[in-house]
This record gives sequence, C-alpha cells and structure tokens, in this order.
Amino acid sequence: MDGLKGKWTAQSMASNMRRHLSYSNIAATLALVFSMSAGAVAATHYVINSTKQIRPRVLRKLHGKTGARGATGAPGPRGNEGPAGAIGPSTAFNTNSGSDVLMFPSISGAELTVSSLSLPAGNFSVLGKLIADNDGPIGLDSCELILGATPIDPGFNGVELGEHPADRHSIVLSGTGSLSSPGTAKIVCRLELNGKAAGTPAGKYVDRSITAIQVGSLG
Repeated sequence: MDGLKGKWTAQSMASNMRRHLSYSNIAATLALVFSMSAGAVAATHYVINSTKQIRPRVLRKLHGKTGARGATGAPGPRGNEGPAGAIGPSTAFNTNSGSDVLMFPSISGAELTVSSLSLPAGNFSVLGKLIADNDGPIGLDSCELILGATPIDPGFNGVELGEHPADRHSIVLSGTGSLSSPGTAKIVCRLELNGKAAGTPAGKYVDRSITAIQVGSLG
C-alpha cells in the first residue's frame, strides 16, 4: 500500500509539473539564466578612464620606447608687432653763443676754439654749428668737432670765405663718441689766407652752438 502511495505521489508531481510547464515559463527561466550570466561577465570587465587605475609596473610596460626625434617643422608666420617700448632716459646738453661775437685770430693758420661744452662721462651724439663772417681778404676756413681728444667730425678744408655779399659761410658738424671721464666737446677752427689774398685775416665767428645728447649706447 505504501508503495502504491509513493508511486502515485511521484506521478502526481510529474503531472503537476507538466501542467505548469509552458512556453512562457521556459522563456522567463532562460532570460533569468542569461541575465545572470551577463552580469557575471560584466563583473569581470572594467572601464579605465585614468592611468591612476593601472598599477605603476603595468603602466611602465605599456609605455613604448621613445622614437627618434622628427625633423624641424617649417617656421610659422610672423606674429603681430608688439607695442612700442617705453622711451629710455636721456640727457641733453647745450651751449649757444647768442649775440656774442668771436673775432678771427690775426695770425694766418692759427687754431681757435670757437665753442666748448663741458660734459660728464658717457656716450654722446653731438651737433655743432657756426657762421664764419669774413671782413677782410679772402680766406680759407676749416673746422672740426672734437669730443675729449678725439675728432668725431674732421670737417672739410677749403671753405672759401668770399667778399660781400658772399662773405658768410655756415658750417655744420656732427658725430658720436664716448668720454670715459668728464671732458668737453669743442669746435676748433683754422683760417688761412688763400693765394689771392694778402694782409691780415679779419672777420668773426657768430651763432656758435654745440648740442650733445647722452645716450645709453652707440650703434
């Protein structure tokens, strides 16, 4: 009796399972199995978005060897010009004779300093000018601009001072130079009678001036 009861119970359970086993049950079960399998696979994969997630020794292996340096590329286009820099400090020195008159020396060939300007040590751009006014026999005038002991503009010889109305001649001199210690800039002139003239030079130097600008360096 007990054997029949056990057999009947097993048959009843199998029959009950068959009644509940359907397509939808099977599909739901398979979906559950696949979803669990996919989760297990996903759990073994990671998204790396920073080198901090990689062990240093592994990261070192990932770096390849440094290759040879490539050729230098062509130069790029020239950039826009920058704003002008600030103007550096400068100092100007000047002397002007005004209405003062300096007479020619009475001896032909004598040198005469017609203008002088005291300057400190430094680099200078110097401009000198004067007017030679002839009142006597025709003469030849030569002047030079000297800074310290160095002529910075030797001028030129043979400036002929004619008779009135061509008895005046403007002379302009300029140059650059340096003084290692305080010194002077000066204009030195020499007047000689030419071969056509005889007697004693007579005349005067007027409107004499020297302007010196101290600069940082000389080009």
